[in-house]
Amino acid sequence: MALPGININYQNGQLGQFIDVPDGVFGLLASAAAVASTFALNTPYQVRGMADVAALGITPSVDNYRLYKTLSEFFAEAGEGTELWLMGFARSTKVSDWFTADAGTSKAPAHKLLDAANGKLSMLFTSFFPDGDYEVTLEDGIDADVWSAMQKAQTLADDYTASKYAPFYVLFEGYAYDGNKVTLKDLTELSYNRCQVLLGDTEMRTGTPASNGAAVGILAGRKAKSQVHVNPGKVMDGPLANIKAYILDVPAEQSDITALHDKGYVSFRTHTGKAGYYFTDDRMACQPDDDYHYGTNRRVIDKAYRQTYIALVDFLLDDNTVNNDGTISGIYAKTVEGRVIQTLYNTMTANNELSFNPNDPNDRGVICKVDLNHNVTSTSQLKIAQLQVKPKGYNRSISVPLGYVPVTTNN
Repeated sequence: MALPGININYQNGQLGQFIDVPDGVFGLLASAAAVASTFALNTPYQVRGMADVAALGITPSVDNYRLYKTLSEFFAEAGEGTELWLMGFARSTKVSDWFTADAGTSKAPAHKLLDAANGKLSMLFTSFFPDGDYEVTLEDGIDADVWSAMQKAQTLADDYTASKYAPFYVLFEGYAYDGNKVTLKDLTELSYNRCQVLLGDTEMRTGTPASNGAAVGILAGRKAKSQVHVNPGKVMDGPLANIKAYILDVPAEQSDITALHDKGYVSFRTHTGKAGYYFTDDRMACQPDDDYHYGTNRRVIDKAYRQTYIALVDFLLDDNTVNNDGTISGIYAKTVEGRVIQTLYNTMTANNELSFNPNDPNDRGVICKVDLNHNVTSTSQLKIAQLQVKPKGYNRSISVPLGYVPVTTNN
């Protein structure tokens, strides 16, 4: 017999799309240089603001310039006091190395940060700043190592979710994007629904030092301060903390942002009549008909996953009354269903993170049904036949039939 546990499987294809752990605790994996006795590489740190960053000795020096920039932009957007976990890697390593499992332990370096945070981290984001020996190899418009890192990160996230009940996804920089929107890889043809790629930075490509990365700290910061169902591009939440945004050396508002969006990337944009910059959307690196094609849906379902585990773990190895045919008692089944529904309602629906019918007092935004026909006695398995949450809708476009009021004449 297998070790007693809970198996929660994500359903997909349910939305019909055509095309009590804090939710905003993230982890930053970054190229860095050690600082005397205050900041060691391959070591997890927890920081809550720039004062903690300063205490680690991280400054905008040559070696740690990019790390400092990412941290300062994160806290400028998320706010001081936001919990963030950090781990630095030698500048001689690649991003894909951070997600590559060791042959002996089967653990990737990123595991260390995930384990240190004890399951808190719901997103990782990367900041790459290699040493002078690194040579970019372009593949489909971006450094080839990004594609390798995404594949490994997807595998790690899936495996970690299954083993630790602590789902997360990874935000990557579109490192070394060459500006060719035609040859740029189309992310909507991939299947990485736990990976996201940002194009655009607050510094020019030809600046000093040159910017080959993206302003991931700003996107992570906006997500960290928002509820799981909130799109980081929501206009009503106001502009981002950054003053400038570029695609290579071109201001974002003068770039073909539509082409980047159509290929599944997140980037910066402006809105006529509004000051400042906003994000284009929240797309993931997967097909449009994937239920988790948007980061909002990814974060919502991941929170539901975590809360479902919390609701059900107390029932593990519990004894229950069964009927003569070995099926579960209806009363016990209702107890289990009620626990799941109430847990998700209290932590999500009541916080406006799920949809529900306010005119129906029984609608909790959650549907949970135990399989009453499953033989618990012979299988030793309590089977949930259905568990679904009701997602929010998003106004990705607004249609307005504007015209004149017809003129009527009296004869």
